[in-house]
Amino acid sequence: MNPKGHLKIFFGMCAGAGKTYSMLKAAQLAKAENKDVVIGFVETHRHEETEALLKGLEIIPLKKMNYPEGDLEEMDLAALLTRRPQIVVVDELAHTNVPGSRHIKRYQDVLEILEQGIDVYTAVSVLHLESRAGTVHEITGLKITETVPDSILENADSIELIDISPDELLKRVADGKVFIPENAEQTAEGFFRKGNLIALRELSLRLTAELVDQDLQDYMHAKNILTPWRTTEKLMVAVGPSPSSEKLIRWTRRVAFNLESEWIAVSVDLGKQLSEKSRELLSKNLELAKELGAKIIHIADNDVVDALLKVAKENNVSQIVIGKTNEHPLATLFSGGNLVDRLIRESDNVDIYVVKADKEVQLHRRIGGKLVLTSKWHHYLVALIAPLVVGACCLPFRETIGYQNIGLIYLFALSLLSLAIGRGPLLLAALANFVVWGYFFIPPYYTFQVHSSHDLFSLFGNLVIALVSSALINRIRKSQIGLKRNQDKITILYSLLESLNNSTSIKDTVARARNELNKFFDADLVVYLKSATENRLEQKAYGNTYLSYNDYDVAFWALEHQEMAGKFTSTMPNCPLQYFPLMSPHGAIGVMGISYKDGKRLGQDRLQLLRTFINQVASSIDREIKAETIKQNLIHTESEKLFQTVLNTVSHELKTPISVISQSVSILKDEKMGSVPEVREQICEELQTASGRLGFLVENILDMSRIESGYLKLKMEICDINDLIGIVLQELKNELKGFSINITVQENLPMIQADMKLLKQAMINIVHNSVNYSGENGTIGIKAKTSGADKLVIEISDSGKGVPPEALARLFDKFYRTPGSKAGGTGLGLTITKAIVDAHQGRIFAANKASGGLKTSIELPLEKSGGN
Repeated sequence: MNPKGHLKIFFGMCAGAGKTYSMLKAAQLAKAENKDVVIGFVETHRHEETEALLKGLEIIPLKKMNYPEGDLEEMDLAALLTRRPQIVVVDELAHTNVPGSRHIKRYQDVLEILEQGIDVYTAVSVLHLESRAGTVHEITGLKITETVPDSILENADSIELIDISPDELLKRVADGKVFIPENAEQTAEGFFRKGNLIALRELSLRLTAELVDQDLQDYMHAKNILTPWRTTEKLMVAVGPSPSSEKLIRWTRRVAFNLESEWIAVSVDLGKQLSEKSRELLSKNLELAKELGAKIIHIADNDVVDALLKVAKENNVSQIVIGKTNEHPLATLFSGGNLVDRLIRESDNVDIYVVKADKEVQLHRRIGGKLVLTSKWHHYLVALIAPLVVGACCLPFRETIGYQNIGLIYLFALSLLSLAIGRGPLLLAALANFVVWGYFFIPPYYTFQVHSSHDLFSLFGNLVIALVSSALINRIRKSQIGLKRNQDKITILYSLLESLNNSTSIKDTVARARNELNKFFDADLVVYLKSATENRLEQKAYGNTYLSYNDYDVAFWALEHQEMAGKFTSTMPNCPLQYFPLMSPHGAIGVMGISYKDGKRLGQDRLQLLRTFINQVASSIDREIKAETIKQNLIHTESEKLFQTVLNTVSHELKTPISVISQSVSILKDEKMGSVPEVREQICEELQTASGRLGFLVENILDMSRIESGYLKLKMEICDINDLIGIVLQELKNELKGFSINITVQENLPMIQADMKLLKQAMINIVHNSVNYSGENGTIGIKAKTSGADKLVIEISDSGKGVPPEALARLFDKFYRTPGSKAGGTGLGLTITKAIVDAHQGRIFAANKASGGLKTSIELPLEKSGGN
């Protein structure tokens, strides 16, 4: 992987300060030092002095993009990355790219260039910093729409301040040396005022000083130089679906930067259904906080204060930043006061910063700061009608029942209503109960006069009880909604985990994930995995392959940068799919592209749940990849072991007969030795034995190949066991010299149906094995008998030492040789024998004899001993 490139920023207070001019001078100086410098994008505004500095520098042509309104030009990022110079000059860092570009912002292009190991020279004004945009608006009245995150400056390798006095800048404006668009001349007249320029200059100088001070602190810490102070502050800002949250985020970022402290952005899910506009605004605010370096935390709770204090306690927060609220008094009547007052009262040792909203936001709040009715209109109608209906039912019986009991009936009716309507309608019903009960049922009737203090206490007591009950019921309902949402999340994750735990392959894992994603998120997916050998994505797709668009670049970018890309992001947002990297402990293993069927952006709570969902899928895929790797490694190891065993065995077995043949040929070439009849006869016997041994070895290997390939076919015929035993002994007469042979065959033994040739080979293998393990002048026993009415048993025994008990179970395994075996043999004979017996639908097994030696038994069925 290439080392990251170096970023040099030419920083100034505003347009006209000379940033582009200074940047091109630095580029010319680097060119003079024989460095490979190219121009990615520079805006000279046709100033002769600036254009003169372009001479001798290679300029990468801009990329033309066709649109109905006309052709637009943009920096060609792909061409730059292909060219791979040492230094790229990129002007106007805060510029917004034209639609259809890889990234939304030019600073994102610069970050990608840096990641490829290419150095970048760029220019930006203090006007365009995210954390200073609000301050610039307050100073100049201009709304800055093109901004870059402060982290760009913080991570720059060097920053060169291009300073100019306000008077000199104003002179340059008057001389026409500062470019001002035609449609912005009137705005520019208000902008280029001395007071504005002084304030902007102070901002740029102060920010540069802060960055220099931070560099000094980093140097001191790196050199282990003790400093007189050490901050442990941690800030937290409350972020909601409000325009004022943007100012809170930037304000917190500035304070956190000055304190060199961490900061957290917290979003509280109250269980309310947000509108599409509010959901988008909340996502925008949280994305801004993340871009500025905040840690994002989502929490579900029915009380904002409790949620914020809980997060503050868990994360050791020392300061909480919150906006000034304009809550309606009725909304806070039963909650202990407005949010700010409660937070200050309950925060203990945590400092609270209350930040005033911008004037436009305050005006919006004053205009719209009325009590919001969240319940449906017919619930309010029911709240008005219900007390009248109860009153109409009780009115004929008011003298009999008594107005005190009627008051209890009203409370009972209110409790029933609370099961169906919200807090607002409940409050209205409580007030209606108060009015109807007091007017129609408390003497004197049909007036609001109350003469008895007892009646007055009862009247207002019932009202308070009704109001408190409605508030408590509403709180219980909100808690229930929150618990239900949490339960839904747990259910989704449990369903996914349960499904993934039963997956058996990568394909199965993706299929199960696709089913769960469709069920709970109404979306579909496609997965591309990283190649095991190259830094690219495999062409093979898992999941809904029809989703695959010509978007390999988007998917690969998400893999390489380990960030989201595509739809609803700032990187190639025109892509129809939103790509997420699949992360494992060892890095990205692939990407998942998601297509939302309704085409809408997910809310932050759903997006957080989706990320957890994707992480679980990634873990499951990583598990399957590791299992497949282990399996392949095991197969490879076993193959290597098997190959080495076969090679060693075959080479050893071939050496003896080949050596005998070679020596025999040499003797026969000798005229003196070859002419002696006794010598020639002995040589012929040795050649016959060697060739037989060689043929036996080759036959075993060929038989094993036929068995494993599935080409072992039986040619069934009627066989006599006596003939079979005779043929076996005849073929092994040389090996059996010096051995005692005991043959016992049951009288009137029935004929069997078998493949004579293969069954002979099976018995030869067993007898040959017995010869090898009986020692010299041993005894070989062969017995044939029936077992019951349906089995024929052939027993072959020897007089050797037998085999270890633990070796009996593996005696018929391929290439297995018992411990202490004599040199020679391939370990295939008994394996082939077992395959032949199995093909005859029989059974073979071995056991140690009590008197010493091994007995191998073959059981064959009498009715049907095999088949084709």
